[in-house]
Amino acid sequence: MPLKTLQVAVLGGDEDAVLVGLRNFPAHKIVLLAPRESMNQAELLAGRLTGMLRLTVEIKELRDSSIMTMLEVVGRLVRNESGSFQDFIINVGPAVKSLTCAAVTTAFVHGIRAFDVVGDQPVILPIMNFSYAKVITEPKLEIIRAIEKSGGEIESLEKLSLISNLGKPLLSYHIRGSRKGQGLEDLGLVEVERGKRGRLRVKLTGLGRTLLSTAIT
Repeated sequence: MPLKTLQVAVLGGDEDAVLVGLRNFPAHKIVLLAPRESMNQAELLAGRLTGMLRLTVEIKELRDSSIMTMLEVVGRLVRNESGSFQDFIINVGPAVKSLTCAAVTTAFVHGIRAFDVVGDQPVILPIMNFSYAKVITEPKLEIIRAIEKSGGEIESLEKLSLISNLGKPLLSYHIRGSRKGQGLEDLGLVEVERGKRGRLRVKLTGLGRTLLSTAIT
């Protein structure tokens, strides 16, 4: 059975890039992600696509251009549509610069293919074809959640142990890593500093917060 593809196009810039994406990649449905100031553009484009291509078109408004918002919207979209579509692809060609960054980061975290448009040609972006979130084990995710509950950083493994219900040796293993596998620090999800009396202060990085927001939503 052939894959059914849902194509996502991020608006705000040159809408001709949407047509380039539709000419070069399959699409059984397209979702237009538009910031508030581009909603009129999205509605007009949706009408054109529906009339010209007989394509199912849906519009979703982005409340801002942040990575967190893009992660939330795309994450919800993938969950809601995964029963009907087996393939997802994101077109960042029609987007403004700030939304392009958010969309590429989202594609990386979710493991979704993405492409840009240069002139009238699509350019595949080097996104890994597996979700970054899937390489994080549940204990590591619980540690990240515990740090987030403490305001994004915690001053010692002793305190983190109380919050996470994990012993210090296990915390050290998951945070610092070992020869057998990378820890949260190696994965770029936390920063570790040695504080007073040799205590380890652990702080979530931007990527850590991003991953956590994806796992929660």
